[in-house]
Amino acid sequence: MNTANRRIVVNTIYMYVRLFTMMVIGLYTSRLALGILGISDYGLFSVVGGVLAMFTFISSSLANATSRFLNVEMGKKDGDVNRVFSVNVLLHIALAGFIFVLAETIGLWYIYNMLNVAPGKQEEALFVFHISVFTSCLGIINTPYQSLFLAHERFNFQAKVDIFNSFIRLGCILMLSLYEGDRALYLYSVIFSLTTILSFVIYQYAAHQRWPQIVRLRWVRQWREYRDVLAFGNWNLLATVSYMARSSGSDLLLNAFFGTAVNGAYAVGKTVNSHVSNFSCNFDIASSPQIIQAYASGDHNRTTYLVNKTGRYNLLLFNLVFFPLFIELDDVLRLWLGQVPEGALTFVQLNLMVAGVSLTCGGISPFMRAFGRIKWFQIELSCFFLICIPIGYYLFSFGYPSYSILILFIIADVLHRIVQLIMLQFIAGFDSLGYIREAYVRPFIITLLMSFLVYTYNCYPVAVPLHPLLVVLLTSIVALLLVWTIGITSEERYNLIKRWEKCFWI
Repeated sequence: MNTANRRIVVNTIYMYVRLFTMMVIGLYTSRLALGILGISDYGLFSVVGGVLAMFTFISSSLANATSRFLNVEMGKKDGDVNRVFSVNVLLHIALAGFIFVLAETIGLWYIYNMLNVAPGKQEEALFVFHISVFTSCLGIINTPYQSLFLAHERFNFQAKVDIFNSFIRLGCILMLSLYEGDRALYLYSVIFSLTTILSFVIYQYAAHQRWPQIVRLRWVRQWREYRDVLAFGNWNLLATVSYMARSSGSDLLLNAFFGTAVNGAYAVGKTVNSHVSNFSCNFDIASSPQIIQAYASGDHNRTTYLVNKTGRYNLLLFNLVFFPLFIELDDVLRLWLGQVPEGALTFVQLNLMVAGVSLTCGGISPFMRAFGRIKWFQIELSCFFLICIPIGYYLFSFGYPSYSILILFIIADVLHRIVQLIMLQFIAGFDSLGYIREAYVRPFIITLLMSFLVYTYNCYPVAVPLHPLLVVLLTSIVALLLVWTIGITSEERYNLIKRWEKCFWI
């Protein structure tokens, strides 16, 4: 168990090295892209990508199924990983073909008839859409290979590939900043497709080098093998469809009622949401293979231990990044973007709150995948996600501001988490009250204390004006001290100190 715990810690470190590198590069490239394209074209790229995302939702559901079945098979003493891998690759190839046809028919109809773009911009929208369709299909075929690396807990490889692609993208966008023509959006789309193609080549080559017996494709004749994956994937599909309908549907609603400029400001908020969520959920990702394998092997004590710890660490890590960012968010956005689009500040603030609520599921998602019987959980989740779009349409029709859609998301997500925990208690026999005590209480105390600090700072400015970055640094120190004294247990502090002393003397 100690070796397995250390492996989770090491994998988490790899994930954070990957995250910080990609976050710094991603924020800088977003600023460059906003300057190169302008807010309207930046919003156009976001909303067209949102249209395509509606057709790639199936890939996410099958990706979760692939990861789950690979981990379960690896948790068995006599598991046949090659059989499971072959089944999933064949399903993903069929899926890529289906999405290509769907996108080039229904997707094109939407681009021609429904998309709200400035005059003369439809040709650019079509180019972005076509190249995104190709690279998305390539990414879908690559999904089982990426899942294989994650199932073997080779997070260091994923980190290297993603960091390499981030630098490639940064170099290309820096060169694009020197371009003075009128086809910048075309080139920007090609740059994004390039990293997907590189990932595809790297993962294919590395998988065949490391696990030639596993990735050797074979035709599995038993329909039951495909049916089991599809049955699990179908309920995941329902949840993923509802999530993408909410995400892409909010893009389309904002586009219809407010135009591409608001889409651009909303895209800034979603970018920050993505980076903050990635920062907080890396421990969840690193723990997921062991949670599923422990459950598959019948070790339910370790499963509960990992789920509860993961839930708490997710929220503690969120506290570490949320409050230092939130306290001087206006200045941070100006430092990042130079010129902050109108409305972006409110979108970012609310998106950060959406991220915080969504991260209260730490450890729960891999536990549900391990449990397997996910039907009613996904139906419940989908209801809360899907209801946001018609209500959002109703709010916008009656003149409510654009940011009201995010307030609606927060309310729906809080209600969803309450219902989900109740269902876990009765359907899966999960100790929801124990999870709440272990995962929520300590982070919630820190949240209250830090919220009071932020409120006091904003209401009663200090006598000597401080540089915004100094305020961010001081807030980070306070948050770190609270996590150290309140967020983790005395046993965890002792273990961390002993490991630090060991590393120091070595």
